[in-house]
Amino acid sequence: MARRDCPLRADRDETGGAMTQAHERRADATRQRLIAAASRQFANRPYSLVSLDDILAEAELTKGAMYFHFSSKQALAMAIIDDLTEMARVAALKLLARKMSGLETLIDLVFLRAVQDTQIEVARAGVRLLETLDNTTPLPPALWQSWIEFVTTLIQRAVTEGDVTDQHDPEDIAKMLVALWVGIRRTSNLDQPEHYLDDLQKAWLLVLPSFANPDRIDYFTQFIQRRHALA
Repeated sequence: MARRDCPLRADRDETGGAMTQAHERRADATRQRLIAAASRQFANRPYSLVSLDDILAEAELTKGAMYFHFSSKQALAMAIIDDLTEMARVAALKLLARKMSGLETLIDLVFLRAVQDTQIEVARAGVRLLETLDNTTPLPPALWQSWIEFVTTLIQRAVTEGDVTDQHDPEDIAKMLVALWVGIRRTSNLDQPEHYLDDLQKAWLLVLPSFANPDRIDYFTQFIQRRHALA
């Protein structure tokens, strides 16, 4: 996903001088400090209660350094969502490369993302920001839709592999599963990861019989339990 916060002049440094490799490295380090500081703030406090001064104090940077990279608090928040999107994309590609079945890949991805939610501040902040910015920018609805489309492709694969019945529209199943995951995340305390993962496992075990091939429920029940134990 393209960055929305790139400086107006990519060949100038934070003081307006010509960029050298050293300046570029320093500018990138500054940008990462801002994202890390903002992620720590947004991961633990609502978007509306976090000010730019809070973020700058956390990062130990000036407003000038911040405005070189980001035009506003919202632009910084959107950059965090971009990083979350890239993190999810990389995770999905790695799992797809393992050549598991469609439903195995989906279950593995959900638990992997859950672990990231509890351990990585950018992930934790990113999903919270998606919820906060849902009604103020066009990005979150589009991103939710892209996740639904990806899950739909995995469900379609699972149908052809015989793990999911063909009695329901794969997109309807995908919408239900994405909504279920988002809902569990919103109602869970991420400072208690064991409870969050327990709730996720219970939800999967409850919903599995609604779309899985009856002959495959026992296998996937055990798969879910093993994946939960590994998380």
